[in-house]
Amino acid sequence: MKKRPEQTARTKADLEQAFWQLYATCPLEKITVGAVCERAGYNRGTFYLHYKDLYDLLAQREDALLAGMTECVEDCMQRLAGDASKLNKIAACTDVVLFYEHNKVYIRALLGKQGDSAFMHKLKDNLKPLWREYVLQPSGKRSDEEIDLMLEYTLAGTLYMISDWLAHPGKTSAKDLAHLVYDFAIKDARSRAEG
Repeated sequence: MKKRPEQTARTKADLEQAFWQLYATCPLEKITVGAVCERAGYNRGTFYLHYKDLYDLLAQREDALLAGMTECVEDCMQRLAGDASKLNKIAACTDVVLFYEHNKVYIRALLGKQGDSAFMHKLKDNLKPLWREYVLQPSGKRSDEEIDLMLEYTLAGTLYMISDWLAHPGKTSAKDLAHLVYDFAIKDARSRAEG
């Protein structure tokens, strides 16, 4: 008998939700498949129909998030390259901030205290080429190594700023955060690269 795709998707969503609720408060090493299944209301056999282990579940979500975050930032950068008006700059950055807000459960957990430092490195590695292509204007005043270090600083700061904003909702609007992201991550990075 064939399983219905919508039932499979629902089961995976329930298991993922249970995992992320636990991961938000507990290191991965302390989470068990049994705890995830109990919270989701499924047995261990059901879990193993969809995932090899907890690391597989985490990797699947991380891969999807990395792809979505990279695509969202690239769309933003392309919009900025096509229309440099202040209104478009803020609108494009707001779209990125809203993507992060929409995925806040995952991003807060991955970039938070219990998070996965490897995820931050993968994300920065995905974003650096976009910054090089769309934000930084090659001036020849900075070496490739200097640019790489500068991007490390810029992206880490930006990601931590967004992570902190997600952890403390309500203090700053998405639009105001977009202004900060634009000012510090794009405008400031561009001027620093030009030396």
